[in-house]
Amino acid sequence: MIPPPFSSGSTVVVVALLWTLQSSTSFTLVPAAPACPSGGAAMMMKPLGRSSQLEERRKNKSSRLYNALRDDDEDDDDEDDDEYIDTASLGDWRSFRRSLAMTASSSEEDESSSASSSSANTAAAKKKKKSVTRTTTSTTAVVSVSKENEELLASQNEELHEEYKSGVWAHLTSTPEAGGLVVRMPLEMELYRNHKHSIMGRRLQKSLEDGAEMGVWYARAKRMIEEEMKSIAGKADEQGQIDATRLGDDSSELLSLYLDNQETWQEVCLVLDHNGGKAKTLVLNRPMAFKLTENLGKLVLNGAFSRKGNDMKLVERRDTMRFMMAFSSECAVYVGGPDDQGEPAIMIHGIKDLPGAEEISPGSNIYRGGIDAAVDGVLEGKYSALEFRFFVGCHKYEESALDVAVHLGKYQPIACARSVALKQCISLPKPLWHEVLELCGGSMTDLSTLELMKRGDVQIEVVDESEYDEDDDEEEEIIDELGELDNFDDEDDDVYL
Repeated sequence: MIPPPFSSGSTVVVVALLWTLQSSTSFTLVPAAPACPSGGAAMMMKPLGRSSQLEERRKNKSSRLYNALRDDDEDDDDEDDDEYIDTASLGDWRSFRRSLAMTASSSEEDESSSASSSSANTAAAKKKKKSVTRTTTSTTAVVSVSKENEELLASQNEELHEEYKSGVWAHLTSTPEAGGLVVRMPLEMELYRNHKHSIMGRRLQKSLEDGAEMGVWYARAKRMIEEEMKSIAGKADEQGQIDATRLGDDSSELLSLYLDNQETWQEVCLVLDHNGGKAKTLVLNRPMAFKLTENLGKLVLNGAFSRKGNDMKLVERRDTMRFMMAFSSECAVYVGGPDDQGEPAIMIHGIKDLPGAEEISPGSNIYRGGIDAAVDGVLEGKYSALEFRFFVGCHKYEESALDVAVHLGKYQPIACARSVALKQCISLPKPLWHEVLELCGGSMTDLSTLELMKRGDVQIEVVDESEYDEDDDEEEEIIDELGELDNFDDEDDDVYL
């Protein structure tokens, strides 16, 4: 999924370019088909040749950067060692931590309300406070951020709907953890957070006053990105080539960050493993298909390199036939990430007693595996096909690369209720990325609103506070989660399959 193009005022500037790296010193620009919700286009860079060398250099760079960051944060690491908690030994640690987080959030809101009541802008402060409170979970009242999403979940999974309705929650955490989420941040947020290690981030910070509010630094970062990307595109010659040696360090860095951000735009990832510097995540909001063809069924069950036709053993044929009988008419398949796409799909679900299933983290109540029992259960009518999610591919991280990405502001770790992580992303009225951020509340809700304002396919309606109070069921603009994705055309099928 590709982000909307940057805009200036009411004029949308579309840079429809496909960046192909021909050498270490030149790029070629050729037209690319639009792939973003607003009808804009994407910029993509695909390296040619020397893949193993580039991969090795990337790993070495990541390792050196992680060591440097670890040295910078040595004092903090010492404190973390003293405060280390074995989650398995504390039982329902997640609920305990959630209570602390929600209590702290409630206290901050009370203090903010008390302070604002004595200010000259009391009415405006109350209005802003009210809008935040409606989308923030607390220990006393759980508020859904999208009734449409809630109703859709009720039609898909009654058990998860009850959990969502009675106890949906999400809050920020400092580090990734198995069973939690990592959410891709916008490029504006990445630059703002990464002012210590980014040239463009430092430039942004120098242009801001101390304590600048989110609306201020976000707008400044957005304008800076627009201007720099226009400058880069303007360096193309008549043949559409850009000499990379003509790009300054700041332009080269921003181009790299921009392309990387597009490839992972608004990803919401479930962390499967995070241990010893290695990590694996699954992208939850990249749906691929909801019905199985024979070839897709074989890919999901056996991987891309499974035997075909007469080479298939009798047992494999039987298993494939039973799998197709169970899931052919209804099967939620997602693109889990760019790595291991030739391997059999990873099946995620919330069924505790499913034979062959393993909990991905103690207390998470999220499970993986148990495909044979899942097929039997669906055929017997014990389970619904939509209780399972299949992920082709994943994100794999080595050398603490995920921790580095979090430190550099690319991803935000978030803990959430399992009903958020397990529910299907099938035509969600409110996209999962926005739902998760709004459940966190506070600055994350503001960030979600700012990102919605950038989109050309979404209209944001501002209503009067009294009108908002009178009609809590007022219809909101519906955003089709699948409508955002162009993963269903033939070209994308070739890439993913």
